Order: sequence, then structure tokens, then C-alpha cells
Amino acid sequence: MSSDFDASVKLLYAVDVGTFFTIDDVTLNDPFDVIMNIEIGRDLNQNVTRFDARVGIRNLTQSVNVATANQGGSLTPSDTDPFLQELRINIPAGWGAKAAVGDVLQAVASYKVTAGSNFDFSTAESLPFVVS
Repeated sequence: MSSDFDASVKLLYAVDVGTFFTIDDVTLNDPFDVIMNIEIGRDLNQNVTRFDARVGIRNLTQSVNVATANQGGSLTPSDTDPFLQELRINIPAGWGAKAAVGDVLQAVASYKVTAGSNFDFSTAESLPFVVS
């Protein structure tokens, strides 16, 4: 559980497009999604205005980045409960130039919450998956 003044990426995992089941492998150059489970503590959530999420897909085998994606938006302050959000970030086709069949990939992410003049960051990484 996040503290009352924190925002946290609780879980990060890669899935097939439109599903919620973690992938073990992804076909070379095919699109896939990354799911970020977010929790914003109650006190921070009282003043939130915006979030910014950034996901990178790194090729652990070749030590290169194969794709990045950004998603952001406004948040509505609330003082009732911690805020829970599930973000789906699409990694479009076209990333295969920096990967080969058999390479091991991993998603890494940062999440920033802005609350007035304050902000909080969180990071996470997924379990590895293979290019097939």
C-alpha cells in the first residue's frame, strides 16, 4: 500500500493487445500492450491535477531500447479514498528493427503525479518475456 502522500506503480506487465493475461512471448514486430496498476495515497490524491506515464521496452539480450510510449492526462482531486488506476499503454508494431527471435525483452516505466506545485515519481519493471 502506498503511503498517504505517495503515488506508486504497484504492478507492470506486458499483455497481448486488448487482454489482461501476462505474455510469455511476443511475435517479432507485433503490437502489444503494457498494463500499469497505479495507487495514489489519500492525502496526495486531495490535490492531484495530472499524471504522466512513460514506458520503455528494453532488449536485455542486445542492451538496447526497442520502443517508448507516453501517456498523460488530468486527474480529479478527491478526499475519500486512495485513487486506483489501471493504465493500458499500447506498444505499436514497428519495434522489431532492434530485436531478433530469441531476444529477451522487459518493460520499464515511470509514473509522475502532479499535485499543485508538488509532484511524486514512481518506477517499476516487468517480468522479462521473449521475442518469438
